Amino acid sequence: MPLKLSDLEITTNLPLLPASLPVFSLTAPTLDDRRASIVRLGEQLKLGALRPVELDHGVVMASKLGDITFFHASGAVWARDAAAMQGAANELRKWPGQVETGEDGRRTALNPDAAKKLIAQTRTLLEPLGLIGREVAFEGVQLDQVAQLDSKGTEIAHGAGQATVKFQYAVEGLPVRGAGAKTMAFAEPVAGGARFSGVFHAWRTIGKASPVKLTTIDEALGVGVLTDPELDTYRSAGHRIQITRLELVYLALPAFMRQSQLFPAFQVEGTVAEGPRGISFHFGRFHHAVPPAAYAAADLYGPYLTVNPDGISSLAARQAFA
Repeated sequence: MPLKLSDLEITTNLPLLPASLPVFSLTAPTLDDRRASIVRLGEQLKLGALRPVELDHGVVMASKLGDITFFHASGAVWARDAAAMQGAANELRKWPGQVETGEDGRRTALNPDAAKKLIAQTRTLLEPLGLIGREVAFEGVQLDQVAQLDSKGTEIAHGAGQATVKFQYAVEGLPVRGAGAKTMAFAEPVAGGARFSGVFHAWRTIGKASPVKLTTIDEALGVGVLTDPELDTYRSAGHRIQITRLELVYLALPAFMRQSQLFPAFQVEGTVAEGPRGISFHFGRFHHAVPPAAYAAADLYGPYLTVNPDGISSLAARQAFA
């Protein structure tokens, strides 16, 4: 039997669903579209002469100094400067503007001015190359957290490591989540600024909008969340299931997957308590918010519109093969 809302302990607010949402067509930039940017990015990172190798998922252009990968399915680009961290004694770095936050798990960060400067330097690199989307809704800097331990495992030093500059996207007021909606630059501190050790950019070009009707929250959750076979198995065994995050988002699929529509989904996180089937654990996944029939009514088709984007078989599908 499918789950009911009463089977779940929901500790977050249920999202308010509009009567309809636009589903956007997506276009992946081709290698020819990206070629000039890839050449200039290689020059910026000082990767030297790059030799291309064609693989199933894309083209890797490599030298002994690093490589750049182009993904055919999405037009994504992943670049790596293999020499950027050579010569460092360990993973600890000292950043201008580095401060102690006092927060567990994120004890070091850049102060606002230092973060702003690093973001500006990153934009100066990416914007002329077309490797940042217009729909950026958030930008920030995150420092790797590094701890040095002695032979007994006692911490003797902690600090910052590499910096990651992150750009995240939103469309129609909704965040776009997933591995296909990320622009990141990885940086090492040097005199006068930062040296970029890598870049990852995955963001398909957004096109035409097609409205799709949404149902009630109960019906929308019934498309995927309430038919999740794993959650149903643990609920049936008597485990307590707590939902700590239930957010309506747009979902962008990973760089190696083809996607021609940007569609709404629920981002779900929670915990399953310890019980007859084993220890407690945290989970996170995406589930559809719109049934396939609603997409068909809007003349929208695609394999990712009919099956779970995380590859989770529905409860009905599992029972059909039982």
